[in-house]
Amino acid sequence: MSALAAVKLSGIINHALARLTTSATVGVDSTMNPEGISPLGVASWVDRSVGYAIAYPRLTLSLRPPTKASRVYRCTVKLVLPTMETTSASTMTGINPAPTKAYDCTFIGEFFLPERSTLLERQTLFSRAATLFTQLVNASDGAPTDSTGSPLEAAVTTFENVY
Repeated sequence: MSALAAVKLSGIINHALARLTTSATVGVDSTMNPEGISPLGVASWVDRSVGYAIAYPRLTLSLRPPTKASRVYRCTVKLVLPTMETTSASTMTGINPAPTKAYDCTFIGEFFLPERSTLLERQTLFSRAATLFTQLVNASDGAPTDSTGSPLEAAVTTFENVY
C-alpha cells in the first residue's frame, strides 16, 4: 500500500509536457482521429486501426460554459479503452462469431473553472493536475530531479490503496 504521504505538485512545469517513451525510435503507438462533434458540443476522436468500430479506443472532450445557476466552466475529458471478449475461431457452421466487447477501462477527468479565474490560475491548476500523472519533475536545466510522490499511478496500475 502507498502511505498517505506528501504529493509534490508543480505549478511551474512547462505546459508542453513531455514524457519519454519506452522506445528509442517511436513516440506514439496509437493515433486518435477526429470523429465529430455531437449536437451537445462533445468532440470525439477514435483510433480506427483496430478494424471494427466496437473496439475503437475513444477520446471525448467537452467544455460547458457557465449558466445562470453556476458561473463555472466545466471541462470534461474521457478516455475509453475497450477490451474484446475472447471467442472461438468459428462456430459449428464455420462462420466466425461477431466481435463482442468484454469491458472498458475508462478515465474521466473534469476541471471546474470559475469564469472569474485568471489565466495564470488555470495554467497552474493544469500544471499541478498534470503532475499527478508524472513520476519525476526536472528543472529546465535538467537538474535537480524531484520525485512527485503521487500515489495515483500505483492506485491505477496495481490497485495499491493509500493507508
